[in-house]
Amino acid sequence: MWRNRTIPLRKLLLCAWAGLLTFTGAGRADDLSDLKVRLETQEKQIQELRKLLEETRKATQGDDLVTTDPQTSAGATTAPKKDDKKPDESAVNAIVEKYLRDHPGAGMPSGVQTGFEDGNGFVIRSNRNPSYTNWSDDGKIPFELQIHGRLQNDYYGYKVTDTRNHFTNFDTGRNTVGDESALLVKRARLILSGSLFDPNLRFNLTYDGNTRGIGGIDARQNSFANPIGNVEGGQGIANVDHAVRFFEGWIAYDFHPCWSEKGCGCDCPEGTVPYQPTYGLIVGKLKPMFGIEEFAGGSAGRTGGLGGSGREQFVEFAMATWFFDGEDDNLLMAAGIQIYELEDRLFVNALMTNGNETQTPYLQMDRLPGFNLGFWYDFGGTWDEQRKRWQLYGAGLSDLDYSCNPVLRVGASSNLVPMDRRSIYTQAELDRVRTIPPTPNGGGTLTGVLNGGGVSPAVAAVAGTSAFAVDAFDSYNFEGFASFKWRGFSLTSDSWLRTVNNFRGEKDLTTGRERPILYSVNNVGSNALTNVALFNHGALVDYGTLVQGGYFVIPKKLELVARYSVVRGESGNIRGDGAFTTLSAAQRTALGIPTAAAGGPATVRLYPNGFSRDQEAQEFAVGFNYYFKGHNMKFQTDLSFYNGGNPAGGGQSAAGFIPGVDGYLVRSQFQLGW
Repeated sequence: MWRNRTIPLRKLLLCAWAGLLTFTGAGRADDLSDLKVRLETQEKQIQELRKLLEETRKATQGDDLVTTDPQTSAGATTAPKKDDKKPDESAVNAIVEKYLRDHPGAGMPSGVQTGFEDGNGFVIRSNRNPSYTNWSDDGKIPFELQIHGRLQNDYYGYKVTDTRNHFTNFDTGRNTVGDESALLVKRARLILSGSLFDPNLRFNLTYDGNTRGIGGIDARQNSFANPIGNVEGGQGIANVDHAVRFFEGWIAYDFHPCWSEKGCGCDCPEGTVPYQPTYGLIVGKLKPMFGIEEFAGGSAGRTGGLGGSGREQFVEFAMATWFFDGEDDNLLMAAGIQIYELEDRLFVNALMTNGNETQTPYLQMDRLPGFNLGFWYDFGGTWDEQRKRWQLYGAGLSDLDYSCNPVLRVGASSNLVPMDRRSIYTQAELDRVRTIPPTPNGGGTLTGVLNGGGVSPAVAAVAGTSAFAVDAFDSYNFEGFASFKWRGFSLTSDSWLRTVNNFRGEKDLTTGRERPILYSVNNVGSNALTNVALFNHGALVDYGTLVQGGYFVIPKKLELVARYSVVRGESGNIRGDGAFTTLSAAQRTALGIPTAAAGGPATVRLYPNGFSRDQEAQEFAVGFNYYFKGHNMKFQTDLSFYNGGNPAGGGQSAAGFIPGVDGYLVRSQFQLGW
C-alpha cells in the first residue's frame, strides 16, 4: 500500500526533471536568463517534494520506501529493510494535506487553465504570476473566474374571460381589461463568479436585461425606484424598456471545519470517505430562502449560471409562489450564514435583510431589518461510487438527473419583516403586501385598501398621504414544503401562511394619539367610492398551497407537467357579509374623526365581519418540457387557467399574469444557458 502511494510522487519528480531538460534543450540563447529563473523555481519545488518525502520517512520510522533518484541515469532503487516498521499511511496523508493547505496550488506548474465545464460554464483559472504552462493535478486554485449566461425568449398570450371586479364583486357586463399577446426577452443575464486570493473566498456579479421594462425614476421619491414589486407599467412611474440592471452581487467566505463530522474530518480513518461540511458567511444582494420553486436551484454559489428561474418546471413560477414571494424574484440585500452539513443532506440558512425589498433603493427602506430563516433535509438518494458521494435531491423540481433511488427533500422557511411608519419613511416596503383579491389590472396593495377613505383634515394633513390611512404594519410569512423524485417522476407540495398585524395609524400632531384607520367601501352594484368604513381588525391571515408534478416519458428529454395552486385569505374582504352599523356622532368624536363640516366624511360605517371571510383564487396548469441539453438548452410550453381574480400582482410581467382578472394564459419559452 505504501509503495502504491509513494511511487507516483517519485514519478512526478522524474517527469518534472525530464520536462526541464527538454525545455532547456529547446531554449534559445536570448532566453537564458528567463530560463535560469524557471530552472531555479522548478528545482526549488523538487527539493521541497524530496524534503517532504524524507520528513515522511523519518516521521513514520520506516525505511522500506522505494525511492527513485531523478539524478541517476537508471533511477536506482533502495531496497527496503525487512525488519523496519512500515510507515503509518494516515500520518503521510496528514503531512501531504498540510503541505497542500499551506501551499495552495502546489504540485502544479504556474500557469493558466481555461475551458468549458458542465455546471461551471466558461472558466479561467490562474495562479499568481502565471508562466502559462499547463497543469493537471487537483490542487486548490486561489484565482478562478466563471462566465455564465442565460437567455429566455418567450411568447405570452392571455385571453381575458372575466367581466367581474373581484374586489368589489361588481359585474361590469364586459371584459374588465384587454387581452395580451407579445413576444419578449424575459431574462438575459451575464453572470461572473469565482474565487479570489483563496479558493474559499467566492464572489458573484450578475447583470440582467429584458424587454419587459424596468422601473425608472419615481417622481414621488425623486429617485430611482420600484416600490410596488416588479412593475413594468403604470403606477405613475417612468419606465425604461430594453434595459439592463444590476441584479445580483455578493461576497462569501467558506469554512470547512473538521470536527463537525465524526470520523470524517481531515483525518478520516482507512476505509472511510472524506467529507467536510461548509459554513459560509455571505453578504450582498442575493436570493433569500422562501419558495422551493425559486430556491430549488440551490443556495448562493451552487446554482451555476441558472439558479431557480433557470430550472423551472413550468415557463414561470406558480401564482401562489409569486403572491407569497419574499422579493418578487428581484433578490435583496442580506448578510448571514449558509451551512451544508451531514454529507450535504442538511442545509441551513440564516440571513438578516433590509426588509420588504424588491429592487428598491436603500434610501426608500425604513430603519428596521428583516430576517430570512430556513432549512431543508434530504432523505434517501443514490451513492455515486466514482465520485464517492451521495447523489441527493439536486437542483430544480424536475427529476432531470433520473434518481435511481427515491429522494425526498423536506424543509421550512420564514420571512419576517417588521416595518416602520410611512409618515416618517417611504411606503415602499408596505406596498409589497398585497391583498386577496386585487383590483383589476393594478394589483391590490394593503396600503391602497386602507387608504384613509379620502379624508385629509387640514389640521392633520400629511403631504402625500391621508391622515386616516394606515401608517405601519408588520408582515410575517411562513412556509413548509416537501418534494419527491424517483426515476423521472417528481411531486412537490409547498404551503404558505402570512399574517399581517400590528396595524398603526398616523399620530395626531396635537394630541400624540394614533388616529383610527379608515378605508373606502364601494356600494354593491356601483363603482362609486361613496362610503367610508372604520378598520377594526387585529391581524389579517392569508395562506396558499402549491401541488406540482412531472414525469419524463422520455428519460432526460421529454417531461409532462401539471400543477394546481390556490391562494385564500382575509386581506381583500373589505365588507365581510355586507352587514354594517353607522358610527354615532359620539363614537366619531371619541375616535377623533372630524365631522363633515370639518372636512370629515358624511358617514362612517363599521363592518363587523369585514376582513374576516376568506376569498379565494385558483390556478390550474398543464404543459411539457423538452430538454435538448438539460436546463442549458430546453423548450417549454404551458397552458394555465385562473379563477377568482389572480392576486399575484408583483410578478405579473415576468409571469404573464394580468392581476385581478380571470382568463387563460398560453406561454412558450426557449432557454439557452451555460
